[in-house]
Amino acid sequence: MEEHTTTVDKPATSRRHFIDLLLGVSVVAWLASVAYPIIRYLKPLPQTGSGGPTHLTRDEASKLEQKQFVIVPVSGQRVIVVNVQDRTCAFSAKCTHEGCTVTYLPGQSVIWCPCHDGRFDLNGRVLSGPPPRPLSQYAVNRQPDGGIVISEERA
Repeated sequence: MEEHTTTVDKPATSRRHFIDLLLGVSVVAWLASVAYPIIRYLKPLPQTGSGGPTHLTRDEASKLEQKQFVIVPVSGQRVIVVNVQDRTCAFSAKCTHEGCTVTYLPGQSVIWCPCHDGRFDLNGRVLSGPPPRPLSQYAVNRQPDGGIVISEERA
């Protein structure tokens, strides 16, 4: 008796092709995941924000009234605006120690850096902690209509 064996090469070829394709896609994805952070680091970030004064939006102004502080972008920099007892002041929101974002503690009337417990008074001067310099101050102007304008020019 004669035996007939039927071999089908097409499914084996299809499986092999699929595995090769999967391996190739995996290698390309891995290379992209390694190359992207390097390229992002080397490419300078675009400047955000306008070069002129920044007008607080209604949402930012209402948040300022509710929480007594708000962080807004001014010429591409984060600025903390604090409103205490009819006095509004603005400082760089970047701690002078290691660049962490500062916040305002209304109960203590201090600007606080949560990274290393640095504390600043409402004039931007260092009260305690590791920050080596005071916070940079920004000019704050109240408009007759109640709007608040923060300008890059230091007060």
